[in-house]
Amino acid sequence: MVRIGLILSCLLIIATSCNEFQEAVRDAKKENTPPPVDNYIVLLDLSDRILFNNQQQVAKDITVVKTIQSLFRSNINSKDPTHTYYAVNDKLKVLIAPQKTTPRKIYEDAAQLRIALSSEEAMKKANAVDQSEKTFNAVLPGLYKQAIISNNSADYVGADIWKYFDEDLSDDLEKNARNTLFIITDGYLDFERTEDRPVQGNRFTSCAQLINSLKTYPDWSTKFDQGDYGLMPIGKKFSNLKVVLLEINPKEDWNGEYKLLTRIWSKWFKEMGIDSCGFIKNDNISEIKESMEKFMQVKIPGKVEPASWAYVTTDAVKRDTIRQLATLPVKKKDKSVTKKAKKDELTFGPAYK
Repeated sequence: MVRIGLILSCLLIIATSCNEFQEAVRDAKKENTPPPVDNYIVLLDLSDRILFNNQQQVAKDITVVKTIQSLFRSNINSKDPTHTYYAVNDKLKVLIAPQKTTPRKIYEDAAQLRIALSSEEAMKKANAVDQSEKTFNAVLPGLYKQAIISNNSADYVGADIWKYFDEDLSDDLEKNARNTLFIITDGYLDFERTEDRPVQGNRFTSCAQLINSLKTYPDWSTKFDQGDYGLMPIGKKFSNLKVVLLEINPKEDWNGEYKLLTRIWSKWFKEMGIDSCGFIKNDNISEIKESMEKFMQVKIPGKVEPASWAYVTTDAVKRDTIRQLATLPVKKKDKSVTKKAKKDELTFGPAYK
């Protein structure tokens, strides 16, 4: 009996040890499970929002991008309080919306504005985050400087955000990540001359067209629903995506402008399977920061400092353009480079073919 008791005791100890070991293994696996991946995409509208006489908007844009970058860092800090980011694989990149009047070099420079922690060696991830912030601070001002080409809205073709959703967004999304698209724009989605914009019934490619069609009706909301007004659908679904539309700047001549603008965007997003979207006005940076924190449920510590911006003059743009042209190889038969440069000071190629 004593022997049986000893055997049972041993078996009990072994069973208990096995359970404790299995529990320890489960805990270890739980600790080593990588945190969910977040993929942040920032899409910039560089249209006539930033004329020569509206350069305060440039400083606001840069500050908003820096705020998104702070949001990104706060988010990865919450996943790894040690700030080593060994198991963090989040991504952040800045893109320029397709726009024919945007100099091609801007798209090339924007390629520097990204960080993909999944592509970094574990021991180098923290340094990569620090370096990316320095790169953003260095590259963004020069990028915007190139984008300011005129003081005349007619010299700009609007940012084609519709085309970005239709042709490019799918490639920027990560299948196994939480994707968030931040669009920095005034909210009007005007990218072609009015006479060139396609229309299908009450579906348009421009928010301005919709607003002009509806704002004369006292009960525009009912007409919007009954007439199936909205933006032309693109026929794609983005269920694993939330969108934040930033710096919406409604005109002040009609008090229903902002409400209709957000209604138009909301319907378009919903038709693409996007159920989570936020709208933030072109407000002061503190209000923008608070709105972003609430929507993203991420706290940004400290105060976001407004970005400094040295105003660009038309003469400065001309000097830079001529300097760039002067560095190009010159054929012997091209005797009047200076005169040709003045004629072709600003040449633009298509952003997307």
